[in-house]
Amino acid sequence: MAPHVVVDTHYRTSEGIQVPFKVIPVVKELGRTRLEANVSVRSLFGAKMFALNTVVLVPVPDYTAKCNITVTSGKAKYDATKKAIVWKIKRFSGACEHNLRAEVSMVSTTKERKPWPRPPISMSFQVPMFSASGLRVMYLKITERRQGPAYSVEKWVRKMCKSGDFQVRI
Repeated sequence: MAPHVVVDTHYRTSEGIQVPFKVIPVVKELGRTRLEANVSVRSLFGAKMFALNTVVLVPVPDYTAKCNITVTSGKAKYDATKKAIVWKIKRFSGACEHNLRAEVSMVSTTKERKPWPRPPISMSFQVPMFSASGLRVMYLKITERRQGPAYSVEKWVRKMCKSGDFQVRI
């Protein structure tokens, strides 16, 4: 059995980054007790690629009573502890768009409320074989001196783009 060698590389860049998703939020306040949110998420990577375990957190006001949510893909529900709508998509294909529409009902009060600060929408995801920085592996060279019987080495590279802190302002 051939030995298993893993080389783990980490890097950080701040210029020339290609983001994997475009998020378009539209929030309308329909009076004092109703709010409508439409969120479109478009994948900007190739059609042959996909994202895994995509989670979109759409914040709602603190005084939300209930949400009526419809999505084109995945599952979404209101989480009162996070004060957000949690939208989960297991497999998000490349070059496509999914939408969330939510009608939010809020608790009515007689006293004046503070205006809602509209916190950012946040996302988490993993995109195999996607390089947001544009870095590419041009070649892979393995050199090892070993005593004893020869063995064959398989060269392959696995890239994984993981979201760190991906946020979009509403």
